[in-house]
Amino acid sequence: MSGKRSRKRQLFTTQDLVVLALFAALVALSKVVLRMPLHVPGHSGITWMAILLVGRGLVRRPWAGTVLGFVSGIIAVAVVGGREGLLLWLKYLAPGAMMDLAALMSREHLGHPFVGAVAGAIANAAKLVTSLLVSLALGVPTGYLALGLGLSATTHVVFGALGGWLGTLVLRLLRRVDVPLLQTYAREEDVP
Repeated sequence: MSGKRSRKRQLFTTQDLVVLALFAALVALSKVVLRMPLHVPGHSGITWMAILLVGRGLVRRPWAGTVLGFVSGIIAVAVVGGREGLLLWLKYLAPGAMMDLAALMSREHLGHPFVGAVAGAIANAAKLVTSLLVSLALGVPTGYLALGLGLSATTHVVFGALGGWLGTLVLRLLRRVDVPLLQTYAREEDVP
């Protein structure tokens, strides 16, 4: 055996994991801290999808959105709570996975307003679908769920798109700011 070791590229650096954890905390706590009394289903997607898109847009690595969604889901189970109980983390995981899919399909162009809006809409709709599936698994009557599904799906898509679009604006701004920590994430050519 030769003295050379084959080095595999790390999936995430320590810095990536710290950034993902910070954004995961922001996603989970935004549900509690940034409450908007709109009383419209899916309105939390404005802030939630914006934060999720910025976090995934900064850490441009495979599975970053999924990790971000999973960690924010675990934090939400501990801090936020909800009718889903311990299955609440699934409602956070799905949008993160959709952000990864959007990043993959757009070749990491989450900073483009149209791509961000579409990513936010799909991610917020995934949150709704996951919530619906968890509710069905928990035995919530289907008639009750189907009653407001059309309006709820529409508002989730609209608020998600708005959140994704706002996220692209913040992401573009952060990439231009002269902060040493963010400069590592500012270079477009570093996309893996």
